Amino acid sequence: MQAKADNLAAGPMKYKTVTVTSSNFKRVDVTDHYSQTTVVQTGAGMPNWTLGSEAMLNWSGPVLATQSVHLLIAPPWLVRPLRIALVALLAFLILRLFRGAAPDFRIPRRAALGAGLLVLGGLALMPSAQAQGYPPQELLQQLRARLLEAPKCAPACASVAQAQVAADGDAVSVVLEAHAGERIALPLPNAGDSATLKSVQVDGVATDAVARGSDDTGWLELPRGVHRVQLAYAAAGDKVTFAFSLKPARVLFQGKGWNASGIADDNLLADSLTLARVRADAGAKPVFGAQQFPPYVQVTRNINLGLEWSVSTQVQRLAPKSGGFTVAMPLLKGEHVSTPGFKEIDGKVEVAIADGADATSWNSNLDKGGPLTLTAPALADRAEIWRVVVSPTWHVEFSGVPGVDLASNDDANDYRNFEFHPLPGETLTLTAIRPEALAGAQRAIDAASLRSAAGQHAATHTLDLTLRASQGGDQVVALPVDAQVLGVMRDNAPLNLRAQNGKLTLPLTPGIHRFEIRFRTDAALGMLAHTPAVALGLPAANVNLALNLPENRWLLATWGPQAGPAVLYWGELIVMVLVAFALSRSGRTRLKFRDWLLLGLGFSTFSWSALIVVVAWLFVFDWRGHEAQPRSESLFNLSQIGLVLLTLVALASLISAVPQGLLGSPDMHVTGNGSTAQALQWFADRSADALPQASAISVPLWVYKTLMLLWALWLANALIGWLRDAFAAWTRDGYWRNSPKPAVVDDAAKEKPADAS
Repeated sequence: MQAKADNLAAGPMKYKTVTVTSSNFKRVDVTDHYSQTTVVQTGAGMPNWTLGSEAMLNWSGPVLATQSVHLLIAPPWLVRPLRIALVALLAFLILRLFRGAAPDFRIPRRAALGAGLLVLGGLALMPSAQAQGYPPQELLQQLRARLLEAPKCAPACASVAQAQVAADGDAVSVVLEAHAGERIALPLPNAGDSATLKSVQVDGVATDAVARGSDDTGWLELPRGVHRVQLAYAAAGDKVTFAFSLKPARVLFQGKGWNASGIADDNLLADSLTLARVRADAGAKPVFGAQQFPPYVQVTRNINLGLEWSVSTQVQRLAPKSGGFTVAMPLLKGEHVSTPGFKEIDGKVEVAIADGADATSWNSNLDKGGPLTLTAPALADRAEIWRVVVSPTWHVEFSGVPGVDLASNDDANDYRNFEFHPLPGETLTLTAIRPEALAGAQRAIDAASLRSAAGQHAATHTLDLTLRASQGGDQVVALPVDAQVLGVMRDNAPLNLRAQNGKLTLPLTPGIHRFEIRFRTDAALGMLAHTPAVALGLPAANVNLALNLPENRWLLATWGPQAGPAVLYWGELIVMVLVAFALSRSGRTRLKFRDWLLLGLGFSTFSWSALIVVVAWLFVFDWRGHEAQPRSESLFNLSQIGLVLLTLVALASLISAVPQGLLGSPDMHVTGNGSTAQALQWFADRSADALPQASAISVPLWVYKTLMLLWALWLANALIGWLRDAFAAWTRDGYWRNSPKPAVVDDAAKEKPADAS
C-alpha cells in the first residue's frame, strides 16, 4: 500500500489530495480540505538559481560502498589571482617570442598547407539548399484532425432514457427509448449465450443492420432524434442476463413466470439486469445457472479522518464466480451514504454486483467527533478489511485489533495510513483528538524582480512579486518616499491602489499571486545610477535586479550582488599597459612607451585583434629595415608583396577605428548574468526585508567621443611618420629584384688569340 500527498493552493481554501493504492484494492482519491481558520505554514521561498559550473565524475570500474570521494574546490580569492597570473604569463610569452624571432622569419609550408586544407574543408561542409516538399506535414495533420473531428455533443451524443423489459415464457422483449444528438451507433444490450436476438425494429420498421463488435455486442445505426428501438429475444435457459453498455436512466420490468434482480426503484443498480425463471415445482432441477450457495464477499472499508470524515466502501466478489446477486451491507454508526443509486434502509444498504463484475463501491460521510467503533462479522457472513487514513489535523488512538502502520517513506510526517485485518467478532475503537496548531509563517515571496530604466530627469521602475499566502490579509511594501505609483496589477488584473508616505498596501487572498507595481522617481541622472531602495516586509527568494541605462551613456563600473555584471575593460587595460611597457623596452621600433600606450587606448574600446594587426605591421617593417633580406629574388619579391598587403590591412584597421570611436559606442567588455553595457542584471538567491541595491557609474557619451577625437588627431600625425618609416624600410636594398639575364659571348672574339693585338 502506498500513500502520496500533493499540495495545491487555490481559491479560499487549501486542498490536499492523498492517493491510496494497494495490490488488491482500486485507486481511491481522498481530498482533505483546510478551512480558512486553519493556519497553514507556507515556509520560505526556495532559490532556483543554477549559477556556477557542474563537474561530472566517471569511474571505469566497480565502486564499493566504503569508498569516498573528496573534491578540492578553489575559492574565488584564489581563482582570481591565478587568472591574473595566467594573463601575465601569456604576455611574457608573447614578448619572448618577439625577442627571439629569427631574422629570416617566414611561414612554414606545412602551416600554410594546413590552413588551406581547413579553409577548403569549411567550404565543403557548407549546407546545401533543398526544396521543401508540399504540402507540409503540419498542414496534413490539420486536415486529418478536421476529418476526424468528433461532433460537438461528444462524448454524450447518445443516451437511453428508458428501457422496458418484458418476459413471458421463452420470449423476452426489450424496448429502448434512445436519444441521439448526432448520427450514431447505439450499443444494444448484450445477452451473451443466455438469449438469442430474433428481430430488431426501429420506430416500428424492421431492420437487420446490426453490426457485431469484438465482445459480441450489437451496434445499431440511428439518425439524429428520439427513437423507439424494440428488441425481441428468445431465452435459452432459466436465466437471462442483459449487460447494458449504455446504462438506461430508468428500467421497467414486467414478467410472467420471471423475476428480475439488479434493479431498485426503477433504477439499474449496476450495468446488468438478470432475469430468472420461476419454477412451479420447487423440487424441479433448473436447467442451468442456479445458485447453489449464498453469495460471499469481502468488504474493504477505507476511512478518511480529515477536516471532514468520510468512508469509501468496496464490496468484492468471492463466490460465486459468475452471475449477478444482491447483498445487504450494514453501515457504520454515523455513516450516511452520498453516492447516488445506493439506498439506506434500517442501517443497511442493498448492494448489487452484476454478472461479469468483480466489485462495486460507494462513498459515505461520517459524523466526526466521537469515538468510532468497528466490529468484525461472523466468518460465514463476510470478510472485512479496515483501512484508516489520518490527516495531520487529528491524533488518533487505536484500541482493540492490532494494525499495521503503512506510513510512506517520502511523506512519513504527513498522512498516516493504517490497515487492520480483524478476526470474526473482534472490535476496533478509534478515538480522535485534534491537537493545537503551532504558529508559523503564512506568507512567502518565491520571486522578486525590480527593473529600473534610468532617464535624464526621472527613472521608471517595475517591481514584480510572486507571493504565496495561506490566508488573506494585507502586505505593506515600502517604496521611496518620492515614488509616484503609476499602476498596480494582481494576476494581470488592475488594482486601484495608492501609496501613502511611501507605503503601498497589497491585498492578499489565499493562493499564489503575481503582483506588478510600476512607479517613478524624479531624480536627474548623474555619474551614479542605482536601483531604488525597496522593503518588502518579508524575506524574499530569487531576487533579480535590472538597471537599464540610456544609449548616450558611457558605462565605467558597476557593483551590486555578487552574481551580476563585470566590466572587464579595466583588467584588460592593465594588461595592455604592461604590454605597452614591454614593447617600448624591446627596442624593435622607434615608438616610445607613450606612443604604445596611446595606440592601445584607442583600440581598447574597439578591437584587440585590430590592435594586434597594427602592432604586427610595425614590427614587420622594423624587421624589413634592419635585417638582411633573402638572396633569392622570388622570396624577396614575395615578401615585398606581403608587406604591401599587410600595410593595406593595417591601414584599414587604423582608418576603421576612427569612425568607430567618433560615431559608435565603446565596447567595455561587459559580461556576467546576461548583461550588456546598457542592460545590467544582478541576481541574489535570498534577501531579508529590503531588496539589495545595485549601482553603475557612467558619464555622457560625448566625453568618450571627445577623447576619441583627440586620439584621432594624434593618430593622423603619428601615422604620417609611421608610413614614412615604413616606405623607407620597404625600399631598402631595392623594392623589386629582376632575374639576371644570361651573358652573350661573341664567337669571333672567343676564337681570337690572346696576343692578337
